[in-house]
Amino acid sequence: MESEQREHISTVINYFWGEGTTSPESVNQGMAAVAYEALQEAQSCSSAMDFVPRPASRRPGMGYLVKQMAKVGKRIASGDTQVYESCRQRVAINYRTQMEMAKQGL
Repeated sequence: MESEQREHISTVINYFWGEGTTSPESVNQGMAAVAYEALQEAQSCSSAMDFVPRPASRRPGMGYLVKQMAKVGKRIASGDTQVYESCRQRVAINYRTQMEMAKQGL
């Protein structure tokens, strides 16, 4: 792995598991593979979240439902690729053990 690649992979790992989890020099192939899986899972989760209408403060009427569906369509059409925080947190929990094992070279 090249040093620039290690730098970027380290950024992904630290995004999911917190600053200081790893340094570019410590990144190995196993860690890169786990980070890749975690990123795919987070993107899948975030894509699904785009389909969820936002909560209503009271019983929603037809106007609210139409607005929410329009917003969902807008998010999909814009190609918004951000990762929802709830997805990031769940992925970090689900892949923590795999990342710890990869850090140890197992």
